[in-house]
Amino acid sequence: MVKDPNRIRKELDEPDGALLFGLPDGPLITGCLASSRDYDLPYEILSRQEVVDRFPIFQPDDIEVAFHEKRPGIPFPEECIRAQTSIAEKHGATLNFNEPITRWDVKNNHVEVRTTKETYSSDFAVFSTGAWLPSIVPELRLPLQIERQTVFWFNPQGNQGLYAPDNMPAFDWQTKDERFYYGTPNVGSGVKVALHHGGESTSPDKIRREITEADEMPVRQFLKQHVPTVDGTPVSSRTCMYTNTPDDNFIIDSHPSHPNVVLVSACCGHGFKFSSAIGEVVQQMVINGKAKLDISQFEVSRFGSGKSFETSKPT
Repeated sequence: MVKDPNRIRKELDEPDGALLFGLPDGPLITGCLASSRDYDLPYEILSRQEVVDRFPIFQPDDIEVAFHEKRPGIPFPEECIRAQTSIAEKHGATLNFNEPITRWDVKNNHVEVRTTKETYSSDFAVFSTGAWLPSIVPELRLPLQIERQTVFWFNPQGNQGLYAPDNMPAFDWQTKDERFYYGTPNVGSGVKVALHHGGESTSPDKIRREITEADEMPVRQFLKQHVPTVDGTPVSSRTCMYTNTPDDNFIIDSHPSHPNVVLVSACCGHGFKFSSAIGEVVQQMVINGKAKLDISQFEVSRFGSGKSFETSKPT
């Protein structure tokens, strides 16, 4: 018996819509407008007063507007991963966990991967190790920066129904100082809010896990100004990592010396939401030898000698 697609979606994500705030001529709003027009996506632009009337928990500045889209949802990573791994197993995949890679090599056109437990040999290998990718292919000297990020969940004040997915869209907010903050409604653990980028450089094995007042301060300042009823003591917090390239695009490409080794930097931190699409692209690369889509912007060769990059991330 086939499950109802709408029920499946409800189990994997919460379709709450999205509000994106910024200056009318700022990169966030103009970028959203361009994408929506290119792909014929419905949207509306709300003035400050329209936002306050419809979503009173948000307090934009007078000169800010909101791009409102009703279709987006919040993916539940754990449930999505369970679904993806379950489907993979049904199609013959074997899942092995807690096996750090110690070395790998290509011999007679076969990829041999050695872990702390076993040695595996295959026609193809896909390394999607996120923050650990530089240590997997040190010979390429990939210019990846591992960034420490902090995430907070707050218990909001007043009518809790205002912060439920039916009433509170997920939001992304580009402030006048060029910082990006984002948040999601309360789906059971509080309202999630974080600063996107701006974290310290780190390494996956030495990341500082403790969270300090300095981490919390910019988020609290943002909430005081724009979502004041959420400003309070966090009920929980976490650290995570971003795997950044100089141009903010992922790496999705074959190893320059080994066509049967695919490198994927995405899906560590904020990349998870792209995992299903990137997985399909990588599947095509392995089975068909190339992706159906143009993925040239993700090639390793763009980091070749003589090239200069300027990051678009706020500092």
